[in-house]
Amino acid sequence: MPSIDPPRRSLALLFALVVALAGCSTGQEDDAGAGAKAQKGEIRIGAVMFARDLEFWQLVEAGMRDAARSAGVKINVEVSNRQLATEAQLVDTLHARGDNVLVIAPLDNSASAATLRKADQYGMTVVQYNSKASDQTFTHFVGVDNAELGRSVGKLAKEYVDAELGGQAKMALLTGDTEPNGTVRKNAFLKEVPGGKVVTTAEAVGSPDAGAKAFETVLQSNPDIDVVWAWNGAAMQGAAVAAQRHKSKVKIFGIDMSKQVAQIMRAPGSPVQAVADQHAYDVGKESVTLAIKAAKGAGAAATSVPPATYSAGDAKGIDAFLAELGKAGAE
Repeated sequence: MPSIDPPRRSLALLFALVVALAGCSTGQEDDAGAGAKAQKGEIRIGAVMFARDLEFWQLVEAGMRDAARSAGVKINVEVSNRQLATEAQLVDTLHARGDNVLVIAPLDNSASAATLRKADQYGMTVVQYNSKASDQTFTHFVGVDNAELGRSVGKLAKEYVDAELGGQAKMALLTGDTEPNGTVRKNAFLKEVPGGKVVTTAEAVGSPDAGAKAFETVLQSNPDIDVVWAWNGAAMQGAAVAAQRHKSKVKIFGIDMSKQVAQIMRAPGSPVQAVADQHAYDVGKESVTLAIKAAKGAGAAATSVPPATYSAGDAKGIDAFLAELGKAGAE
């Protein structure tokens, strides 16, 4: 084999050194996919929520602010008002203001993915909570498993149907199939209630008023319904209020607690039988906690917050929820 002369030997050694260094970690690589950038300077968090119109979001914000305060990190919390254009514009605003971490509940599986990619291009650390965009390269996420939410309340519905209705029930679904989490929750719920026959459905998205109207619609078309399932907090709250107003005998099972629903559940003969809740305060708190760790180049890719369940007559559990609301300052 021909020998390598000194200059060529030096070049060979230099090349080997470059290759070796390329395989070493500097602690600043994006080792968890898109949006996983570690920040070298001060951590500044920009958070985006759907709105502040429900206690769910108020509790999320309270958890976020408490976590940021405990960590001594600056945080700005903005709302998209459920508008995709506003969501995208807020990322521009947060970046321009100097926020280098984005904590966001994506509005839409597909459309919001472009917003996350823009934040990634800006060099922001990205953490999703509550819902996920379709781009699977964004791995940092905090939330309750939506299938588990559906299963949790589905098991309670089955217990009621078996004990009170002989194992068979006519059901109406107040759905959110156009929303990121709606179909997953619905399908998981239905698997747990084999004796439930779905006779009608109504989309209930956006506000408690939409939930109330959907509830009234399904009852008008099918007055002999035994069980109504509500897919989220707005649908749940609207259905509960409408059922109470109409003195309906139907039993409601759904997802997401609120002060109004809790108070209705405490009353004798409550139309709300059971609720699975996301522990919104913990979702907000863990989102910011994970975001800070991710911005420092550490921490797990995802954190799951276990759901809680509440049943009518469970005064202790319902009072604990109301106490949490009070501590968080939710209205």
